[in-house]
Amino acid sequence: LNGERTPNRPNARGLVSGVQSHVTRADFARAAYEGVVFGLLDGLDALRRATGVTRGGTGRTVLVGGGARSPAYRRIVADLSGLAITIPEGEEHVAIGACVQAAAVLHERAPEDIAQAWGLGAGTLVEPDALVDRAALRARYAAVRDGTS
Repeated sequence: LNGERTPNRPNARGLVSGVQSHVTRADFARAAYEGVVFGLLDGLDALRRATGVTRGGTGRTVLVGGGARSPAYRRIVADLSGLAITIPEGEEHVAIGACVQAAAVLHERAPEDIAQAWGLGAGTLVEPDALVDRAALRARYAAVRDGTS
């Protein structure tokens, strides 16, 4: 609620839009999750544009952090991204990721090789729902996002 990184709007504020009397607490909570995930996907799009890495590349999508503990958040990330996501087992994934990167540089190996050698990567897989109209949802989000500053 205090600015946004992608798009770069450091002075932006949170916005609640389209709420009517029939909106339930569950609807409102889902909308909050969706707003966070759409912002995450905007960042992913920017990263892809900057690196030239396309959606069809190899590899997998791993979800870590506090939100990854929530089955609802996991589902929303998979559905809105259209990607199968893995929620790895264990704890301290960010620290482990930093260690993998350091070991990869030290040993001049690919991070994937280090992760495999260390037995990392097992976890819960969440497949996206093929019936979700991602393009329409992203377009609605973009219309609200771009109509504000």
